Amino acid sequence: MVPTWTGSGLSAAERGPAGDRWPAGERDPTAADHASSRGQRPVGLERKQPAPVLLIADSEVEQDMLAAIVGGGVEVNLVTDGALALLEIGLHQPDALLISARLPVVDGVTVVRTVRSVAGHDDLPILLAVGPDDRPAAAAGLDAGASACVGKPYRVTEVLAMVGGLRPDRSGTQTARSNGTEVLRGGPVLLDRAAHEVRLDGTLVSVPPREFRLLALLLEQAGRVVPRETLLREVWGSAHTETNTLAVHVRRLRRRLGEAAGEPTIIESIRGVGYRFRAAPG
Repeated sequence: MVPTWTGSGLSAAERGPAGDRWPAGERDPTAADHASSRGQRPVGLERKQPAPVLLIADSEVEQDMLAAIVGGGVEVNLVTDGALALLEIGLHQPDALLISARLPVVDGVTVVRTVRSVAGHDDLPILLAVGPDDRPAAAAGLDAGASACVGKPYRVTEVLAMVGGLRPDRSGTQTARSNGTEVLRGGPVLLDRAAHEVRLDGTLVSVPPREFRLLALLLEQAGRVVPRETLLREVWGSAHTETNTLAVHVRRLRRRLGEAAGEPTIIESIRGVGYRFRAAPG
């Protein structure tokens, strides 16, 4: 039986003040409530590790996409305006966010900026959903701290790939691809995987997890060009994401490594191909 998106079968406590909740793997929320009221464990609901929670803030989400995400083992919480999204984030601390750029009350870019301004939310995965006419919002959202942009109308396969790539590792470890080398060096930059540290000429530099994984990939291939598609697939989980996403994160990373506009760079842009970390910066 394909689950139907509805909050009517959930109690107010389960649903929360902000929006409807669709637990991963739950086939019939109404049956679950009835069984619970009789003191019985709902049929088909086994005890297992908590599923990661994705908050979606959008009023234009199709049920087949919600069903596909839940079928992939992700719990979905849906709200329809930016104010409710901020309330839900503060109360329930979801593991990842999918925020439409066009939201009533508080727009999506403001939601992203507000979330990033809160201590401890530096590495919260945030997807900003943008339509064909939302290019300025896409650039503003990435500058505000969005992890990536995804196109609207949604494509289920693309969203699933992005959600899979953004799913946090609840053990606290990062899932960056590793070639077995714990310490990577390139010119003045040293990256220590085990300590999750980056140093520039010996000075510790604060680098968020996504940029840390990006830098690690570039350092692994120092002196060689890493294709844009490879970086997007390894760091964001999908090669099909907003064009500016990678460029914005590279720009942030360059600033963290002490580069000013117009100065020679240690992370080179290879037009139409990708990026290269210069093994011996000039």
